[in-house]
Amino acid sequence: MARETGKVLSLFVICFTLLTLVGCASSNNRSEPSAQAVDPGQLMTAVRANEDRTVLELLSQGVAPDQVASNGESPLMVAAANGNRRIARLLLAAGARVNAQDDSGSTPVIRAAENGHLAVVRTLLAAGANVNVNQDGKSLLMSVVSSGDLLTAEMLLAAGADVHYRGPDGRTALDLARASNNQDLEMLLVQAGAAR
Repeated sequence: MARETGKVLSLFVICFTLLTLVGCASSNNRSEPSAQAVDPGQLMTAVRANEDRTVLELLSQGVAPDQVASNGESPLMVAAANGNRRIARLLLAAGARVNAQDDSGSTPVIRAAENGHLAVVRTLLAAGANVNVNQDGKSLLMSVVSSGDLLTAEMLLAAGADVHYRGPDGRTALDLARASNNQDLEMLLVQAGAAR
């Protein structure tokens, strides 16, 4: 019985290998459209529509992952705002700039955090997103604290967010937590070293 199982398994491996090789050979013989023949706007359209497969297809054809809209918005920013972690990972794997900024100074991690997409924030931080980015003088941590998002604040602090950052008005994330009377965030920030 064990010999028969071993023979069946060996036959399966051989068939799978042959099918893979035949598939590779036939795909190499097909004439695929060049990256120049593909409209660059298709990638942004596919990302906005959350079409994972289309995004993968376009990136496989060589479409650049960082083509930006007129306002500087990148496909990764759109995927982050939409909370689509799969598309974000595809774009990052294709070389998308994790710390790209649009005309307003927003980055993918800011977009993900603003929209409460914790899994995408985690993905971007793991890919090297700047945890201490700020927009309009307000740090990412301050923005998250202002929205009352305890889990994201905890993740940002664990990733090294600067708890001492002061905005142009001199306020810190701790000041914002106190102003909104959010004792959980206040305690988290104090435990992370925020000055009382």
